[in-house]
Amino acid sequence: MKDKERYAELRGEEMKIDFFDLVKRVDVEKMGDFIRYDREKCNGCGLCAMVCSFNLWTVKAGRAKLAARYQELCLECGACWEICEQEAIDFSYPRGGTGVVIEYG
Repeated sequence: MKDKERYAELRGEEMKIDFFDLVKRVDVEKMGDFIRYDREKCNGCGLCAMVCSFNLWTVKAGRAKLAARYQELCLECGACWEICEQEAIDFSYPRGGTGVVIEYG
């Protein structure tokens, strides 16, 4: 833990960290679709929406919907794909040399 963080912790202050300062995106326009979704298989359970830390999934009218800008915001963790029991979500990592780069992690 850095001195600044430890000092803030001792004083009871909350550390403010901007996630977007820590995560960079590389060649978003070249990534392609790395999440595919079959609306017909979806049963509207909402588990994908529950596990997505960036709230990229919503459930409306009994079906999940992926945010249009998901490529710019997704952390590429694959949690939505992993939890979908209906196999309505297909996830594959973006093309090599594109996608998320964690700066400090």
